[in-house]
Amino acid sequence: MQALELASMPLEWVFGRGDESFIVLSSRIRLARNLAKFPFPWKCDKDSLIEVENLILDKVSTSYMLRNSRALKLEQMDKISRMVLVENHLISPNFAQGENVGRAVVFDDRGIVSLMLNEEDHLRIQVFLGGLQLHDAWHVAKKVDSELESLDYAFNCERGYLSTCPTNTGTGLRASVMLHIPGIVALGHMGQIVRECNRVGLTVRGMYGEGTPPGGSLFQISNQITLGLAEEELVEKVNSIALGVVEQEHFARERLIKQKGIDFADKVWRSLGIVSCARKLSMKEAMELLSKVRMGTEMKILP
Repeated sequence: MQALELASMPLEWVFGRGDESFIVLSSRIRLARNLAKFPFPWKCDKDSLIEVENLILDKVSTSYMLRNSRALKLEQMDKISRMVLVENHLISPNFAQGENVGRAVVFDDRGIVSLMLNEEDHLRIQVFLGGLQLHDAWHVAKKVDSELESLDYAFNCERGYLSTCPTNTGTGLRASVMLHIPGIVALGHMGQIVRECNRVGLTVRGMYGEGTPPGGSLFQISNQITLGLAEEELVEKVNSIALGVVEQEHFARERLIKQKGIDFADKVWRSLGIVSCARKLSMKEAMELLSKVRMGTEMKILP
């Protein structure tokens, strides 16, 4: 599969069909799993990585939830194709840049369900939906996990699912939402959001997760640890915080209109003008300008 074909995939989360989709761009559930008979990927030799890959791919071929999926091995993909998968949120940046042997990605035809094989863990199950649909995403992820659990996951009665990273040990579940909150950023209230998230055990990251910088007022909010709470409790905690941030963003946008009026509208229109007429933009500048254009469109400042 070439980069152009990957780039033209009809990704479900892009269409904004979920709740609060003007502000919540996407909801994601990710499950970290390892196979009991093998060392963690970073300790595996190449033969073991290939064996793990083949075991998982064989199991995927019998999965009903993944019946419309395709598998791509990293060693058969060029750099551009991998980066397209990163942009589509089907693989992580680290996975795209890592070793090739024994590593693969599986995804369905709408980009809702995807698997990373031999990334940080043997298996990463991911479900991606548009808008605020964390509970629906968890429901899908649970079904996929049930179909694959006969792989014999590494599990401890006291600690739960075992993972390379201690923060993923337990349920192995990471619930996250991608938020576009330019109003909060413009008012200088982002620090307050970060502190509140940290207080309740959540973390705020950039667009592509851990280690990536924020841009275009896009932030990812997720749980920090997976041990000590049931899956449904973790999902509800992130969902509740997301709803609170959405409410604050609505308030921030109303305040911007009331306090800054024509100056605020002027920034939006200027951003549209630059995006429309500029011949060269950096990624950072383009993200910031498009963020203002998107907000202006949602607020009916732009036609």
